[in-house]
Amino acid sequence: MIKNFTKFLVLVVIFLQISCGKKTPVSPTIADSWVKYTTKDGLISNEVLSLSFDQNGVLWIGTEYGVSTFDGQNWNAYLVNDGLIYHRVHHVYIDRSNTKWFSTPLGVSNLRNNTWVNYTTANGLVDNYVNAVAVDKNFNAWFATPNGVSKYSNNTFTTIQKQGEIALVNNKVKSIAIDKDNNKWFGTEFGLSKFDGENWTTHLSSLSLNDYIFTIYIDSQNKIWIGTLGGASVFNGTSWVTYNQDIGLIFNEVHAIAEDQSGNMWFGTLFGVTKYDGSTFTNYNRENGLVENYVTSIAIDADDNIWFGTRGGGISKLVKMENQTN
Repeated sequence: MIKNFTKFLVLVVIFLQISCGKKTPVSPTIADSWVKYTTKDGLISNEVLSLSFDQNGVLWIGTEYGVSTFDGQNWNAYLVNDGLIYHRVHHVYIDRSNTKWFSTPLGVSNLRNNTWVNYTTANGLVDNYVNAVAVDKNFNAWFATPNGVSKYSNNTFTTIQKQGEIALVNNKVKSIAIDKDNNKWFGTEFGLSKFDGENWTTHLSSLSLNDYIFTIYIDSQNKIWIGTLGGASVFNGTSWVTYNQDIGLIFNEVHAIAEDQSGNMWFGTLFGVTKYDGSTFTNYNRENGLVENYVTSIAIDADDNIWFGTRGGGISKLVKMENQTN
């Protein structure tokens, strides 16, 4: 009897140790509500690849079959016949001048004041397959490709590629972000590179899964977040912290990251979305409101509502309780 009771106590202690060492996701609040947008509403395609709000609050949506815009009431579409270089738009970037940039497998389109300009290898791009665009404080445009990086400045393209231990850690560049200090960050399939204008720095993880980088996000504190095959990692200037399924993330493969106005971090994955408020993880999927689990992009509107682009399901908007009207 004593022996059995002892075994019971040991099992209780082990359970408590496991529970204390692992953060358990909480259920979403029922106060928030969901709105979905699909081709039935005016979206050009339910295969949504990228979301971005412009300075006027218009949502620009990159899809498999063109670009849609939504101003809260009206939908518009931009196709190849309108000037778009190719119909598959996997990244939409809007710079400080409200110029729109569209990354495609056949080059980049630029839309400014209703005028389209297209760029390809014929103009100087290192590769037509462009994964992402970012524009720095000096209005230089940077393009991520599978063959390195192109910089566009003063109507001239410059190519940046891996050169031994300097420059890019790898030429397969999937994402770009520019922080508040005008540092350029390049996410590759084999690590992260930083360029401060003069010097290059390489960041590598002890786990190879964390070096395959899908996306980079700069938060309000100028911290660098990366979405990888191994979870979401954040760099505070000196060290990295990784969040994965072991501590509450809904899935490790992170394709989208965003921060809302309350400082919550949002992570889009192949199997749903996780919200992290600094201590608690909250997970969302089709079972509790998300239109589709495969989330490709996240955008936050001026009212702090969260928009999710999905593969096959269109768009989900999470409307916070304070924004709901009776």
